[in-house]
Amino acid sequence: MDIDITLLSILMFGSFFALLALGVPLAWVLSSLGIIFGFLLNGTDVFSIILFRVWGIMESYGLMAIPLFIFMANLLRYSGITDELFHAVHLWMGPLRGGLAMATVVVCAILGAMLGTAGAGVIITGLIALPVMLEHKYDKSLALGSIMAGGGLGVLIPPSIMFILYGSFAGESIGKLFIGGIGPGIVLAVLFLAYIGIKCYFRPEAGPALPKEERDFTFWELVSMTKSLILPGLLMLAVVGSIFAGVATPGEASGVGALGAMVICILRRSLTWKNLKEALFSTISTIGIVMWVCFGASIFVGVYTLAGGGEFVKEMLLAMPMGRWGIFIAIQVILLLLGMVIDVIGLVVLCVPIFVPIIKELGFDPLWFGIIFNVSLQLAYLSPPFGYGMFYLKGVAPKEITMNDLYRSVWPFMAMQLIGLILCIVFPEICVWLPNLLIK
Repeated sequence: MDIDITLLSILMFGSFFALLALGVPLAWVLSSLGIIFGFLLNGTDVFSIILFRVWGIMESYGLMAIPLFIFMANLLRYSGITDELFHAVHLWMGPLRGGLAMATVVVCAILGAMLGTAGAGVIITGLIALPVMLEHKYDKSLALGSIMAGGGLGVLIPPSIMFILYGSFAGESIGKLFIGGIGPGIVLAVLFLAYIGIKCYFRPEAGPALPKEERDFTFWELVSMTKSLILPGLLMLAVVGSIFAGVATPGEASGVGALGAMVICILRRSLTWKNLKEALFSTISTIGIVMWVCFGASIFVGVYTLAGGGEFVKEMLLAMPMGRWGIFIAIQVILLLLGMVIDVIGLVVLCVPIFVPIIKELGFDPLWFGIIFNVSLQLAYLSPPFGYGMFYLKGVAPKEITMNDLYRSVWPFMAMQLIGLILCIVFPEICVWLPNLLIK
């Protein structure tokens, strides 16, 4: 069946957004549309296309790291170490105005390095930190925003699952992407902390310091409480350090992480059958979601590309009279708009095969673009109306927290993320200096 590529684009993407608006899960939307349009265009040959696309994903070496990193994250999540982590950090930062919100961002950054996902950081700090901040009369928007923005750092800080997906679909070095995410992650964390500090300096009631009786500890008592940071710190060093040193690939490092997490659970006597069963079940559930989205997006993009859609988008963007930087900015705007309605996993597997060839054609550094892409993902992670960070937090927040509260809380932190994105674009060394230095 021959069809004009413009009409096909309208039909495929129009159906895509219509089904999403009806609440159909993303994986089923992508796979069903890919099969339907593939059958209309190629007949029964579409089933061969599906087989090879799905098999290509299943044998991807880079994606092998995802299950073990998720298993590592779930073991640490059920070990109880996160509660002690927040307690230690919030006692150190409690004397500062806004200290609890700052502690939340710091803990989220550490959790991002421990767990590799954004959702886990939001859920854990939502359960632990939010009640503490509300109890201490923190501004509701500041408390909610710090959790969602801090949790989003998991998109950037290694071992980020998003970098594994991006590297696998773009053909980029996952190790370099991991290391490249450190600079932007630090920049964004500093911007979040600066915003919290400045707001609470001018509005002390928004984030009052801990009362003296709650922080009456000597320096050495505080140091002793910080022992909860030692084991996760050693684990992060083992995982990321093995990649830095070139001793292990990300897939091998994920095995180191999973083994290290089990050792930590054994040392903490938390490796019970109940915790192991819950960690395995949660890992399998998450992997199922991730892989079905990958399969569906691969089928959808494969059918669209085979029909000439990739070249159509490429020629359309390159023909725009705005220069290479104008096209680059247009891509960032598209990512932001799509991020309002699509989760970050779907955004990677759907957009990377289409945009990466355009970026290479324009002469941009593909490694730099990959890191910028993930900074944009973090922005999309908070974007209303369907920013997934808000829905994760809503699921664990007290009943009095409404969606309107969540919508209002994200805007200042989205502004900080936008500033961070601009800094990473204007000063590319933030993204590429460290990976180019450490991995040749």
